Amino acid sequence: MTPTSPSGCPPRHPETGALLRRSALTLLTLVLTFAPARAAEPLTLAPGEHIAIIGNGLADRMQHHGWLETMLHAQHPAHSLVVRNLAFAGDEVANRPRSQDFGTPDEWLQRTQAGVVFAFFGFNESFRGPAGLPEFKQQLEQFLRETRAKSYNGLAAPRIVLFSPIATEAHPDRNLDLPAENNANLALYTQAMAEVARDREGVTFVDLFHPSQELYAQAAREGRPLTFNGIHLTEAGESRLAAALFPALFGGAPAPADQPALRAAVNAKNAAWHARYRALDGYNTYGGRSQNHLYFGGQGKPELTNFQVAQEEFAQREVQTTNGDLRVWSVAQGRGPAVEERPLPAVTPVPTSKPGTNPDGSHHFVDPDAEAIAKMTLHPGLQVNLFASEAQFPDLRKPVQMAWDTRGRLWVATWPNYPLRTPESRNGDKILILEDTDGDGRADRCTTFLDDLDAPTGFQFHRDGILLVQAPHLWFVRDTDGDGRADSRERVLMGLDSADTHHQANSLALDPAGALYLSDGVFHRTQVETAAGPVRNLDAAIYRYEPRTGRFETYVSYAFANPHGRAFDRWGNDLITDGTGNRTYFGPAFSGRLDYPAKHPTMKHFWANPARPSAASTILTSRHFPPEFQGNFLNGNVIKFQGFYRVQVEDEGSGLKGTPLPDFLSSSDPNFRPTGIDTGPDGAVYFLDWQSPIIAHTNLNHLRDPNRGREYGRIYRVTHRDRALLTPPRIH
Repeated sequence: MTPTSPSGCPPRHPETGALLRRSALTLLTLVLTFAPARAAEPLTLAPGEHIAIIGNGLADRMQHHGWLETMLHAQHPAHSLVVRNLAFAGDEVANRPRSQDFGTPDEWLQRTQAGVVFAFFGFNESFRGPAGLPEFKQQLEQFLRETRAKSYNGLAAPRIVLFSPIATEAHPDRNLDLPAENNANLALYTQAMAEVARDREGVTFVDLFHPSQELYAQAAREGRPLTFNGIHLTEAGESRLAAALFPALFGGAPAPADQPALRAAVNAKNAAWHARYRALDGYNTYGGRSQNHLYFGGQGKPELTNFQVAQEEFAQREVQTTNGDLRVWSVAQGRGPAVEERPLPAVTPVPTSKPGTNPDGSHHFVDPDAEAIAKMTLHPGLQVNLFASEAQFPDLRKPVQMAWDTRGRLWVATWPNYPLRTPESRNGDKILILEDTDGDGRADRCTTFLDDLDAPTGFQFHRDGILLVQAPHLWFVRDTDGDGRADSRERVLMGLDSADTHHQANSLALDPAGALYLSDGVFHRTQVETAAGPVRNLDAAIYRYEPRTGRFETYVSYAFANPHGRAFDRWGNDLITDGTGNRTYFGPAFSGRLDYPAKHPTMKHFWANPARPSAASTILTSRHFPPEFQGNFLNGNVIKFQGFYRVQVEDEGSGLKGTPLPDFLSSSDPNFRPTGIDTGPDGAVYFLDWQSPIIAHTNLNHLRDPNRGREYGRIYRVTHRDRALLTPPRIH
């Protein structure tokens, strides 16, 4: 349903091991103080036990740092434990939405043959306050009763470990918006969980709320907060919590977790599992569109659905996860990570459904410079030149978003693995930095800032790094040592759905005050945890995120198909484009707040668009262009019309309306697909060309059609031949 997180082990806090060693005795004493809150005896695990982790964002995050699981294997090195994380940020005990045909939570417990279930609930429910306690206790009782009535492993009823939520930290960052009543509510829900779990056979309750408060107090004395936003733990914070909960769960001293090789093996296995369980493009790999009949060679010839090939790839990912288990067990037993891996099953080769004119059935791609430019038609007075292409920079493939930094460098997100990476892919998507060092209007330097990605559908600058969408996460990625490559990554938001990569959170735009906007399309079941409660959405919406305060909210709740593109005018009004139908709306008209799952009624379109779909738009304000271009809305299209419409923006009543003008630019190249547009520091207009014969991934073209043109990608610069370029200001 959503893409994998970056493979490998996230950077470990340099002080983590020392913190664990210094505080082990303190933590043990602290946790045993609260041990009476448990309602059952310490947990014992049998060899070969399957453990499933379910619940909210606390559990979801655990798979990426691996502290608790590392302790499990370290404590039971000969047990060959199988651990699978099934958690989703935003989950509640009675509310766990999933996209179409994903499978119910109970079905996944069956598939993973769970003998032990670690259940983390109570956080998202707590925002209902005291009034919500009776319903929560009833729902929790029903969950425990019904789960204990099952036999997922075919041997016995699953044992359940019920974990309370952690407390909200009094974070030293005063920008954060942390409601004062949170801890009072969390304490009530922790007590309710203890009461429901008490004396139930096969259920162990672990209080995390009170120990986490003590951990926060200790961290405050050390000057190192354990959360990055008051509610979600940092990697170091998670290590301390794992050390605290482990003795409460198993009795005795905490198992050693400061084992880099074992934790690296755990995290690599979890990354493989995450790529399987939270698979990208679910609506097209197992959902509604996955069964569309795709014929090859004409009607009546053999068909090959997306579903069939996706299931074969899922089988590969499951074997990769099993091989990860083998490495974890080997390292835990002191033999090192080298194991005899199980071979990956074969995947059916996919022929093209859109053969090209070349003898091998591939398509002809025009030269990115003179030949491509000769096929472009521009508004009188405009001229275009190639800024960068795959011919000079082979990593510039399938560009999807761009933005200029304060040094005058162009950052580009590339997506050559569109619509999703294969299990055997060794070359991930990237964030590139392009520079024109000699000022001739062409890039002459390309640096890879970040690689090994899967579907980086949008980014924007924040502080000394970028905020990057790689669903289900929004990352804050930094270069801390100044070498031009990312070396620090932190998941600041989790729960962004990706049932369709076309609709995945995209078109990241900053408003004049610095808030970030993310577009989310149909089929999605996004749910993001915040300090003010979970933010959920059914199908499409646009979200607003304040990076400094941590505030995340639904900005527009509307029945969009696929909002792609946003532009702010000089007054702060935004124009929002729904890419599928190329329907553009006056943003402030949506300003009335609607709570989930309500949607605004049908809204009037900003202009009568002649064609669809659109993947990019902007408002032109560069002084390099003549007055008649100022404030024009430029709207890119990629199928019927391949180019940029030009629209006059005018007042109409309390809103804005658009009147079509002569086109800004178009191309007769059938592979020309404009996916991004922006104004550069020199006042010129720059745009991205996706360059592909195939852009669909539904019933027309298979996900794995080989003629997607993954090797191509271009960036062009449009200038006015009679007007001088601007002098880029010194900003950085």
